[in-house]
Amino acid sequence: MLRVIRKIWLCTLLCLCAWCVWSLFSHQMPWQRHEKTDHEVTVVTYNTRAMLIGESLNRKKDMLQYINQLDADVVCLQEVLVYKSGNRMTLPALREAMRKYPYTYYDFKHYNSRRQFGNVVFSRYPLINKQTIRYESASNISSQCDMIVHDDTIRLIVNHLESFRLEEKDFSIDSLTAGSFKESSLNRKLTQASQLRRNQVLKVRRAIYDSPYPVIAVGDFNAVPLSLVYWTMNMGLRDCFAESSLGRYGATYKRKGLGIRIDYIFTSRKLHPLSCHVEQVEYSDHFPVVATIGWEEK
Repeated sequence: MLRVIRKIWLCTLLCLCAWCVWSLFSHQMPWQRHEKTDHEVTVVTYNTRAMLIGESLNRKKDMLQYINQLDADVVCLQEVLVYKSGNRMTLPALREAMRKYPYTYYDFKHYNSRRQFGNVVFSRYPLINKQTIRYESASNISSQCDMIVHDDTIRLIVNHLESFRLEEKDFSIDSLTAGSFKESSLNRKLTQASQLRRNQVLKVRRAIYDSPYPVIAVGDFNAVPLSLVYWTMNMGLRDCFAESSLGRYGATYKRKGLGIRIDYIFTSRKLHPLSCHVEQVEYSDHFPVVATIGWEEK
């Protein structure tokens, strides 16, 4: 009897392992190949970690070359940090690296005499009606524009919502035992970020509701699929990742071995995710998410 139970547990464990491996790689590989039509676009969303801040200029150029090789129709970057001059990533250098894209939208939250920081869109198709969705936040914005794809218009909303801004010291035993958790920096940051992000996602939903066109909403939402932010966004929309793979859970952000999904591509119900995958590339602490999205011919 004991031997039978062991065999059952072993078979269950093997099945579980096989499912995990299949789930992991099915999210990362673009399985669905088809002949491209005029009624679809391939979209990339990628948080560049302040354009790989602290790393060499060559490393940054390598990342941009990699993004180019994905050959998407529209590239949506968050946390783009460019400098006005010097041996760093400048705006002219960024433009040159992404010169294959004739249409651009630079939406910088912070800009001064030395540097600029925000969202950037590179597109094969014209971008019009550019508009910033502003938040009461130090470094977070959403960027809205309309993309003209042949005879169709799609509203694109690129988002970078509030992060927790956690540091090593927030997890230290001393900080948690010196007082109650309620008074700790960890609890304060978690609470503040959650409140800000909740208000931000409501503004994004309002922009989606007000749109006269189908919407593609992408970016770093800093929220996992179990969160209120995710379900607020997903209500009435399509999550490309979930609809193109085996479920809602995967990894688009990795830190110290922990992988979570906080980067998304959502679409209106009139649009249809044809494929979606995560590129496992070690540049930023985030991974690029790539989706091909189609719609019915008028």
